[in-house]
Amino acid sequence: MSEITTRFKSVYQERNLDNLDYYLYGSGGGAQEILCFIKEQKLRAPIAVLDNEAKNKPVDTLSAYDLVSVEHPVVVSSISFYSDIKRALTAHNPAFKSKLIPLMPYSENVTNRLYISELAWQEYQSHAESAYRNKHNWSTSQLSDHGYYIGQYSESRANEFLELCQRLDVIPRDIESSKQDFDYFSNYLTGEDNLDLARLEVTDQAKHCVSQFVQTHYDEIAIQMGSNWRIVNTRITQLAKVKNSQRGSNKLHLDAMPEAVKKILLYLTPPSNDHGSTFLQLQDGTELTVTGASGTWLLFQNSRLLHRGLSTDKLNRIVCEITIAPCQYKNTDILVKGHASQYPYKPWKRCGANKVNLGGGANFNGENWICYDEREGANIEHITFSPNTILPNRNESCSLVYSSHFFEHIDNLTLDNLLGESWRILLNDGDLLIKLPDFDTAREAGLKGDLDYFEQFPLTSEMLSNWQQNNVDPKCALTLAANVITSYWNADFGHLYQHQSTPRQGYYGPAKLSSDEFKTILSRDSIQEISKILTQKIIATETDFQFNHQNAWSMNEFIQLVSSFGFELVSTDYELIKYAFPDVPDLEAHLSMSNYFYFKKISHKEN
Repeated sequence: MSEITTRFKSVYQERNLDNLDYYLYGSGGGAQEILCFIKEQKLRAPIAVLDNEAKNKPVDTLSAYDLVSVEHPVVVSSISFYSDIKRALTAHNPAFKSKLIPLMPYSENVTNRLYISELAWQEYQSHAESAYRNKHNWSTSQLSDHGYYIGQYSESRANEFLELCQRLDVIPRDIESSKQDFDYFSNYLTGEDNLDLARLEVTDQAKHCVSQFVQTHYDEIAIQMGSNWRIVNTRITQLAKVKNSQRGSNKLHLDAMPEAVKKILLYLTPPSNDHGSTFLQLQDGTELTVTGASGTWLLFQNSRLLHRGLSTDKLNRIVCEITIAPCQYKNTDILVKGHASQYPYKPWKRCGANKVNLGGGANFNGENWICYDEREGANIEHITFSPNTILPNRNESCSLVYSSHFFEHIDNLTLDNLLGESWRILLNDGDLLIKLPDFDTAREAGLKGDLDYFEQFPLTSEMLSNWQQNNVDPKCALTLAANVITSYWNADFGHLYQHQSTPRQGYYGPAKLSSDEFKTILSRDSIQEISKILTQKIIATETDFQFNHQNAWSMNEFIQLVSSFGFELVSTDYELIKYAFPDVPDLEAHLSMSNYFYFKKISHKEN
């Protein structure tokens, strides 16, 4: 296959074009090559071929400029000139902007779903490895150094599993099997590529056999991975009796998966050169063929090492293929997602409707949202936040709990209660999305004397003048950092978030300390400890006041806190979070001064 047809095939599978109407843009050689490939592979053809002016006639075309509305996706058949084509089409008709599908490599196109997938898996793998390696004092492994690891399962249990597999039904060759989960990438093989293998049904008995293997070798595999892990798909493959086949998985290839996703091949038929096996081409140039008894298993980096199946004409070789990925906790669930499903696009999956906003403010407005706040508002469910607050939602009834710049305003006991309540009302695998001030950067800017960073925090000249009158230096970055971490207003000032157009006479700001005192406090490593000291200073000197910020954490401190309530960190990357949560209003507000935390509820976790 040429480069353009290879990329078209990936796009066709990624976008599920077998089930969609779509256009093909371009009538030149690239388009003709794609059309020939579609015909040869019996794929779904485009409903029309588009060109700028439809002057070229090697194929029947429509003028792209004649389209008033663009109702269907448009695959652009050019690799080199995609940007120019996109610019011209969108300038003529903005409707093209959201419909164009490039054939460019995903690493060059941040809007491509596969690029988002790679970024998400990289970040999640980093979280999982960090959690495991710190706890287990992990340094390296054979898998990490060489890309593969070979282990041995109980031969008697493997033989029992083999006997079971020999009685299993063959699954019909049907691409629908890849759609058991819409968020999985499909690698459905067509035509001759599919002739030398059959997928067997993974029954409950077969899942039990896989579970026995996983329970036996979980920790051994975790050591090699350098992280806990989970199964993302299980398949049982029966290879045809064909000597030295070069079709399908028997061709030398790499699996186009994120690096975090890896494979285990559990050989139920003893692997050997004579009876069939797996061939690996290692990165140092050496070659390896897996050999051993029944129950031999191979864990390898299938998107890093070139590999191929070695077929035989002596028997129908049977292998259990287990696709695995990092996990932040031990998870031995056996997942079966269809024989054509490769791996999840993302390590996370969004839930449905019924979304809750905690402390969203009087002006929050969003479809399918319930917003709880102490202030009154047109779209607000009034509630008082305290250590005893019970959210008026049933257990496991909500898909998302969101809070933006609210948790820093409440005390520890109230926060602990709301985290516990959030866990209670969320569905299993429900989402917890939290946005906080970036206390790490504020502290660092204060210690470095970076006054420019604090220009984004609105403070009136009257407020700063009042600081000066109370011997608090308004031109010191340490003062401004302390104000971000902990602040309050006194009775003379009036409520910070009410009657905001009214002139202010009282004090609003940080604890009334000198710059040297702020430096001593902010030099501590723990921002949570810094926050506690600053709140205690205020309590010791003030009587009639209210806190604005009374809680603060470093990023790691906050992750540890929320994780202790049964949540798993998924991402802190704003771009990935924005991609995952297009339905959260004003998510980008205060972006430059915020940290974002995306957690999932852990419904059950093994120690």
